[in-house]
Amino acid sequence: MIKGLIFDMDGTFVPNIPFHMQAWTEQGRRHGYELVAQVTNRLFGWHNYDILPHVVPAEFIERLGLEYLSDEKEAIYRELYAGNVVLTEGLKELLQDAKRCDVKCFVGSAAPRVNVEFVLEESSSAEHLAGYICADDVTHCKPHPEIFLSSCERMGLQPSECVVFEDAISGIKAGVAAGCHVVGISSTAPAEVLLECGAEFVEPDFRGMTIESLSARLLK
Repeated sequence: MIKGLIFDMDGTFVPNIPFHMQAWTEQGRRHGYELVAQVTNRLFGWHNYDILPHVVPAEFIERLGLEYLSDEKEAIYRELYAGNVVLTEGLKELLQDAKRCDVKCFVGSAAPRVNVEFVLEESSSAEHLAGYICADDVTHCKPHPEIFLSSCERMGLQPSECVVFEDAISGIKAGVAAGCHVVGISSTAPAEVLLECGAEFVEPDFRGMTIESLSARLLK
């Protein structure tokens, strides 16, 4: 029986990836550099400290430091995203159905706490959640399973009783490694890639999903 739903935040709970991309570019503009590589779906779900060396020129990392650049980029993202936050299509209805079915809902995100709380406040969605785990709460970010294992523990549930929803390659792998059921949301990576990584099925968003339909597809 499905007892818990765990949602990645960026690209899954909310369709915010374009604002993150804008923030990376805007940060470079403010400091006078161009990204050495684009932030691709291979890097989604990683901690900023792991992403930065792939995309920001080394001289600026040496000069400004990972912590400063990470905090600044996320502040720019919130500045750009404020007033534009909406839930991914169909998610509001799924959250409401979960409440009716007494299924707990949780966010498991590699984002910093300030970003998670910003999104929950802007989307007025905190009331639907039993809580969240963010990058500040764990030692290892995705693809390590710690975020999802900690989410299950906080809800008092076994991983096998929970469904992870993820758009990122690293997140799919983390959900599988945690022992959860995993559903892909193809907002940032092709469906076939998410299936190859271990998603049990993939949808473009949450439209039409209910606890009953999820149970029918996952608990065969």
